[in-house]
Formats: sequence, C-alpha cells, structure tokens
Amino acid sequence: MMEKRPDWQDEILRQWVRLKADLPSRQIGVAFGFLLFSVFLPLSVTLVAYALNIVTEVTQVRLMRRFTERPTRLGQAAIITNSVIGMAAFCVPPMLLWDLDDPIAGYVAALALIGALLNVSVMRAAHLVYGILCGLPPALALLWMPMHHAFGPTPLATAPVATAGVVVLLGYFASALIQNHHAQSDMVRARDRADDASRAKSRFLSAMSHEMRTPLNAILGLSQLMRESPDRAAVRDHAQAIETAARSLKMLVEDVLDLASATEGEIRFRPVTAALGHEITQAAATGAAPTAAGLRILTEIAETVPELARFDPALLRKCLTHVAALVLAAQPAPRPAALRLRAGLAPGRVGRLRITVEAATEERATAGDMPDEAAGPMLGDGDEALGLTLVRRIAEVMGGEVMMMTGADGRACAQFEMPFKAVPAPPTTGAETDHGRLRVLVVDDIATNRFVVIQLLRTLGIEAAEAESGPEALELLAAGGFDLVLLDMNMPGMDGEATFRAIRAMAAPCAAIPVLALTADASAEQRDRTLALGLNGHVPKPVDKRLLWAEILGALPPPP
Repeated sequence: MMEKRPDWQDEILRQWVRLKADLPSRQIGVAFGFLLFSVFLPLSVTLVAYALNIVTEVTQVRLMRRFTERPTRLGQAAIITNSVIGMAAFCVPPMLLWDLDDPIAGYVAALALIGALLNVSVMRAAHLVYGILCGLPPALALLWMPMHHAFGPTPLATAPVATAGVVVLLGYFASALIQNHHAQSDMVRARDRADDASRAKSRFLSAMSHEMRTPLNAILGLSQLMRESPDRAAVRDHAQAIETAARSLKMLVEDVLDLASATEGEIRFRPVTAALGHEITQAAATGAAPTAAGLRILTEIAETVPELARFDPALLRKCLTHVAALVLAAQPAPRPAALRLRAGLAPGRVGRLRITVEAATEERATAGDMPDEAAGPMLGDGDEALGLTLVRRIAEVMGGEVMMMTGADGRACAQFEMPFKAVPAPPTTGAETDHGRLRVLVVDDIATNRFVVIQLLRTLGIEAAEAESGPEALELLAAGGFDLVLLDMNMPGMDGEATFRAIRAMAAPCAAIPVLALTADASAEQRDRTLALGLNGHVPKPVDKRLLWAEILGALPPPP
C-alpha cells in the first residue's frame, strides 16, 4: 500500500491543482484590472506592477513543479512567499488609486481589492496557511483606505465608521476562507474513505474468489471420483470430504453475509439470560467442526464466572465460532490436537468476561498448560484479515474487543472480552420492595403450565392473571392494568407469534407492553428466532425461577 503523504504536502498539491484550473480566468481578470488601473495611473507604474505579477505566476509554476517532484518545507515556504509577493504587487495600484482625488478611481481600487479577497477565499483555501498569508496584502490595503482618512492631515469624522465596516467585511472573508478549507478537507477525507472502501472491496472479492474456489474444487472433484469409484470405502471417504468442504463453504457464505450486515450496521444486540459456560462450549465446537474433524475441545471455566448472565448468546456464539476458526487456520505445523478455551473474569474490570482461545499440540493438550500472556499481536492477511474484521465488528456491537496474538512458542492464540450483567438472586421480600406493585398476564393453553408460572410469580411478590388463548389475552390487555406478558409461543389457533403481532398492533399503551416468550423449545435457534421477532425476552420450559426473574428485570424499566 502506498504511504500516505502528510496533510500539508497534500494540501499544497491540491492547491496547485486549483490554481492551475483557475489560471486562465484569473489572468484575464488580472489583465483587465491593470487595464483599468492604467486609465488613472501612469502607464510605467501599471506595467511594472503587472510585470511583477506575471513573474510571480511563472515562478509559481516552477516552484509547484519542483514541489511535486520533491515536497519539502523549504519548497512550501518558497511557494507561499512567492504568492504573497504576487498578491502584494497586485495591491499596489489600488492603493495609489485611493490617493487620487477621483471617486471613480477609489471605487475601482476598492473593487479590485475585494476581488482579490474573493479569489483568496474561494480558490486559495486548500492550504489554510497559504490562503491566510495570501489574503494579508489585500486585507491590509483595504483596511488602510479608511484609516488613511482617519489619521491623515485632514481627518474625516466618518472614517471610523468605514473602518468598522471593513473589519466586518474582512471577518466575513476570513470565515468564508476557513469554512471553504474545512469543506474541502471533508471532501478529501470522504474521497479517501471511498477509495479505501473500494480497495477493501477489491481485496475482499479477491479473497472470496480464492476461498470459494478451494471447497468448490474439492466438492466437484470428489463428486466425479464418487461417480467413477466402485470401492464403497473410497466413496464413503469422498462423501466425508465433500461434507467437510460444504461446511467450509457454508461458513464462508455466512461470513460474507455477517460482514455485510456489520458494515451496514444491521447487527443488533439482543441480550437475554443464558448459561455462559454452555454457550462458550457450544461456540467452540461449532467453530472447530468444519475446520478440523476429530479435534478435541477443552474448556476451562473459572468458578468466578456466573452460571447465568445477561448477554447476547447469538453474537457470542458467532464471535467465538469465527475466533476458533481463525486460531486453527493460523496454526503452523504440527497439526493441533485440541482447541482450548479458558474463560474467567477480566482482572480489575467488573462485569467483564475474558475468553482465551488456543490451539494446542498433543504434548501441550496432555500437559494442560496454557500461556497467560502472549508474545505480541498477530497480523493476518487475506481471508484471515477478513475474518478478523468480522469478529471485531461483532465484538464492538457487544461492547467487547478481540485481539489475535502470537504466543511465546510461535503458535497463534486469541483473547476475547465482552461485558455481561450478572443475574441477581430472586428477592426474598418480594418484587414490590424495589419495583412496586407488578401485575403479569400469563398466556398458555395448558392449565398446568399457567399454574406453575403463576406460583413462581407469586413467590416473587408479583400478581398474576391468566389467559388460555390469544384472543382472551387481547381482551384482558385491552382492559389495562398489566406491566408484562408471559406468552406461550406454541398455542393452537392463534399462536404466540400471531398474538404478539396483535399486541403490538393495539393502541397505546398496550402496544408497548413488554412481552416475554414462554416456549418448550430451549434451542439457541428458537431463542434467536424469538428475539428476532421483537419479543423482549425468552423463558424456556421448564421455567427456572432465577432465569424468570432475570428476564423480567431485563424487560421492565429500572425502578425510580
């Protein structure tokens, strides 16, 4: 990648582009101005000033070309000095015109200086220092005009008023110059971001082309071998290899979709109450499966890690899945025998989980050691850099961070941190102590399920009413008086999803009431689907009192 120039060099070069584009119209205006000056001033004076202006223009071209080839601070100073001299040469005739006893000459003088300031604020704003210094000669000349009458041999009483007007005008030109400079800088930064995005897209497509062809080549080649092979054992081996390649391709497609969602800001953070240890173990197994068949998964979870916590299990699994795959892909020989994860609380940081991931050889997996510190950061490239970009985006959505490192033995490892909320124990004195009177509607078509949930709610000091169907629940909600709904998702007739949509379609305040899903399907897929519908939480059956309380706390607004 080409090294980026310092801002001051880039600004001078952009200023040169602007001046070259403005050169024809600028010289026409300058020539016309000196032609007007010659009407009132001796021709020799006008020609000398015009010649000096032309010399500075020619010198400017040479200095800019030299700066383009070799940008230096000395070259910058020479360019600015030359431009200031050229601007000063243009300002001398207007000052001489102002001293003439002719109002039209004074008008021409003021018009010329205002035109010079307009040129500075519009065409010389790319490099702010350059613009300010080039604007000094016409600004000082314009300020001198009324002050000349204020402090001259015959002072005019109205001269201070004119001076104040000039000061205001100069302030406006300065403001316009600065705003124009910032606008151009913003445009350049936006262009650079677009160029970076375009280059990243090209690298992404190149990496995708390579990564997709690898499993596709395996699938197509092995499929042909299966068709032609009479050996059943060989066919079985080919089928297993095809399955592995297909899994790799599936993960690659999911990576692309996830990265697109992360780039567009479409990944949503949906915290629920879940078992931390179980989610970590499942994520590691999922990430290792398509990469290394038969790999052992070793998970170490510290006793300080709470069994239940509020976090986003879907994003945790997605992030750890990619981290595990990245660690395995970055391993040098020999082939790792196990994927080891160690989870514990981040030292000195409350409510933050730290997970260290390492692919261990047979010797280290047996020894059971795992380094506490890494030797340094690991820089990936190609598809690894793409995967690292994805996991970092996902971690940012969760409020966490991911770091890929190289261990002291040269093997890759990763460290992932994320915040979580510990699940408080159910209150012994009842929920009304902190939250006041709470009333919950339990919707389930099975009476036994309603009875169990209502009894658990009463032990928490929460009042409960029940409904055995979606339509009955809607009638009760319309009457008002409820703070939360526990909704079974698998009811006959009007199921939980239809009931939830009907609740959200009701008039306020019923439409905004928190709704928790009650479901016998405790799988991660069902939980993710439930949250994607927009429900405020997920309570699997059989209902755990502590998890139920945590989900209620997460759905309700905090107490005053």
